Amino acid sequence: MKKIGSKLLFLAITLILVQACGPSEEEKRAKEQARMDSLRAVQQQQIAEQMAALQDSLDSTDGGELTSPADSETETKTSMGSSTYNFVENGMYAVQVGAFRSEEKANSFVAKWKDREYPSSYVVKIGDEASGDVWFRVRIGFFDDKADAEALGAELAKEINSSFWVSKVR
Repeated sequence: MKKIGSKLLFLAITLILVQACGPSEEEKRAKEQARMDSLRAVQQQQIAEQMAALQDSLDSTDGGELTSPADSETETKTSMGSSTYNFVENGMYAVQVGAFRSEEKANSFVAKWKDREYPSSYVVKIGDEASGDVWFRVRIGFFDDKADAEALGAELAKEINSSFWVSKVR
């Protein structure tokens, strides 16, 4: 009887140790998050390279001179390809062209859009800092009409080979 009891105790301890040796759910989630962050970093690097190449081609086609938008106007027209977009200072819609975990990366992406003379490219911080689930969204806007925002988003998505999102901001 003592042998059976000691064998059962040994078996129970062995099972507990085997289960305790595996990764916890938290470790599994952290590993998956790290993998996703790595994939996102590669994708963001590719976007940055595409933006740099696009900026270089724009600089070479217009002689490297960029004109600045008029600050006193509330409506600014920006031409891109064959389309002209009407940016309105108090518009209700904006085009989201990126979302990053790093504020620094988001701000560098915004700088690239500002170099292209978009009158309002900015970062919006979304999420819960307590849980660490924070995103920095890059947006270009503002438009009175959702269709104008979607048209610009579609054209930008083709350029940077990515998706876009139209957000109602006001």
